[in-house]
Order: sequence, then structure tokens, then C-alpha cells
Amino acid sequence: MEIRASKESEFEEIINLICTVFVEKCRPRYASQIYHDSSFQPHQSRVCVVDGKIVSHIRVSDRAIHIGHSIVRLGGIGMVATLPEYRHRGYASALMQDSIVYMEKIGYELSLLFTTIQPFYMKFGWATFPQTNFELELGEKKQFEPSPWRVRAFDAETDLVQISQIYDEHNKIRSGTILRSKSYWRDTYSHQVGILPSLVAERDGTIGAYANFGFPTDLDGMDPFLATYYPNLREVGYHSQYPDSLLALCHAILTSTYKRDLTNLSGRLHRYHPLITLLSEESGSQPSFSLTERAMYRIVSLSSLFQKMIPELEKRLAGYRENSIPTSFCFILESQVSTLKINQGKVTVTNDNSGGTKVRIDTHRFLKVLFGDATFSQLEELNHFKGLRLEPNDIVTLDTLFPKGESMHWICDYF
Repeated sequence: MEIRASKESEFEEIINLICTVFVEKCRPRYASQIYHDSSFQPHQSRVCVVDGKIVSHIRVSDRAIHIGHSIVRLGGIGMVATLPEYRHRGYASALMQDSIVYMEKIGYELSLLFTTIQPFYMKFGWATFPQTNFELELGEKKQFEPSPWRVRAFDAETDLVQISQIYDEHNKIRSGTILRSKSYWRDTYSHQVGILPSLVAERDGTIGAYANFGFPTDLDGMDPFLATYYPNLREVGYHSQYPDSLLALCHAILTSTYKRDLTNLSGRLHRYHPLITLLSEESGSQPSFSLTERAMYRIVSLSSLFQKMIPELEKRLAGYRENSIPTSFCFILESQVSTLKINQGKVTVTNDNSGGTKVRIDTHRFLKVLFGDATFSQLEELNHFKGLRLEPNDIVTLDTLFPKGESMHWICDYF
């Protein structure tokens, strides 16, 4: 058994392996991840070779995500596959261990993957994180007043610059969202996996809002993965100065659904996104919500993560009334230890256990506070149960450092 980086001469063998394990009709998707992703380098594909044959594969996509105002580096795990006749021999496990070492060496702070076999990845330190789905059971069809905003199909030639600007504004401090470069927007790979929106709301040449919206029947001839696994509403963005454009988009989405005689609309947005409220109010229907935990994160480097977050942590401390009182927290996360020292509103990070208050926490709970899914005060009962008892003042400070928020990883950014 040999574990190593892939070679360019092996790309077709890798694609054939992926298609054998998953589904042949998604070959264009898998090929584009290798040939048409400008961020891809051969060393990102990790392979297990037995007797000269690639029998198992893992891809580590190079991405960056927002955590508040801070940007951290993320390794996206995907294309994990082992040939059927070579399973249960430890090859995939060996590749997972290799990917961890690889990400540590390259310098990632976080890793993310999506799966339905969570127990396998939990063994290697990944922990689940919730994502919110909504469904709207529509009643009688409704008609809407005309809007000064014209909702039309997206045009890649004329609209992409404005769309990317709206995306940047809409997600600049939204934790979990991918930082999308110009090449990311224009790569054939991104188009193949459905990153481009389908609808825009335009007025006098200005785009105020967009939506990545569609139905399975709209995707004939495109990536079958989109039609099989994605909900109707996959992404939305709008200019905060043009909220009426979002209303026009809402009306267009509902009208499109009515025209197909459909009574159900599904989507993946955070629970309090204004478009869900508009869809509910304008249709007269109440949404239902469900959580899926197919997303799993791993903390690759806790100390590096905290270092990258210093500007954001200091911004959060700026209005904290007790920020003049020196304090420190030693976070003990699985096998990683890092200390946050706070003095006069400034934060320093040390890679040791010198912090006065010991915060021993598992990855699952840490992810919740990191991405704002819960605060330390909300987790207090669970923390007590897990043996973590914090003083009231410490909880207040930690809630300031890690406040409640709505995180989002847009579904078309999957790896």
C-alpha cells in the first residue's frame, strides 16, 4: 500500500474510480473538479495505490471562508471513494489520516465535508454541524401587483460582475460562507455544480437581487447531482439598499411555482433570512423547518484559527463593558490546546495551556459557539453535564467573544 499525492497521468484513472463508486452519469461533474477548477493542484488528490492500481481516493479542495469579518483557510473533503473489491481493508482510513497530516502541513485552520456516514468521519475528529432546510406548503394561487423591478433569467455575459458584488456584500460577515474569487465565479467547475444564479431582479440596468432557484425538470441535460440532491431554492443574495428587489424576486419564485401546479417549495436558507418571511407572507402559508447534519467540520489548527480571528474577536469586545479587566481562557479541544488572553480589549493567542479559565470542550460544542449556532450560556446545562463549569463572569465574556449568529454554507459550494 502506498499513500501519496496524485499525478497528472492518473487523472482519468481517478475519474473512472469515482464514477465506478458513485454514478457514471455524474462524470462531467467529477471531471470538472479536476480539469476545470483553477484552484486544483495534483497534490490535493490523495490516492492509495495497491499493486500499481489506485484503489482509494480523497480530494482536498482549497477554500477560504468567513467567520464574521475574519477569513480562515478551509480544506474541503470530497470525492472520497474506494473500489468495492478493496473495501474493509483500511485503505480509506489510511487516506483520512493522510489528509489530516496534509492539511496540517499545508496550513488549513478548518476542514469541512458532507456525508451520510457520519460515524466513519467522527473517528477522525470531524463533528456534525446543523444546516436548516425549509418547506412551504402552498395553498391557493395568488397574483401580485407589478413591480418596478423586472425579474428575468440570469445572463452570464452581462450580470456576473454585479452578482459577484452582491454576493460579497451579502456574505461579507456571514460565518461559514465561501470567499469567491473572480476565477471561482468563472471556472467551468463552478458552473457545472450550479453556482450561477437562475433569476435576477433588475431595474434600469441595476441588479438588486438574485436567486439560485429551479426545479428538477429544469436541469435536464445538466448535472444530475443538482436535480437529485438540491432543493428548489439554493442561494439568494440582495443589495441591502434595495429590499423591494427581494420582494419582486419572491413574487417571481411563487409565480413560477404556481405555473407548474406545484404545491410545495423547498430551500436551504438560514431560518431568519428575509426571503423566507416574504415567501410566507406573500403566499399566506407557514414554512416548516428541519435540520440536517450532513455537514461535518474538523478543527485542523485551533491556535491558527484563533490567530486569524483576532480582528473579529477584538471587534466583538469593543462594546464589552468589562473589557478592561484582564482575563484568559485555555481552550482544550480534543488533543489541541490554545489560550486566548484578553487585556484592555486586545486579544493575544498562545499555543499553550497558560489560560486561567480552562475550557475543556469537544468539537461538536465548539463548532456551535464558533459559528454562532449557540452561545456558552445556552449550552450551560450541557456543559455542566459534560463536566465544564464556568463562572458567570466567564460565561458573559465568552458569549461576547462567541455571540449568537446565523451561519451559512451555500449548497452550490459543496465539494
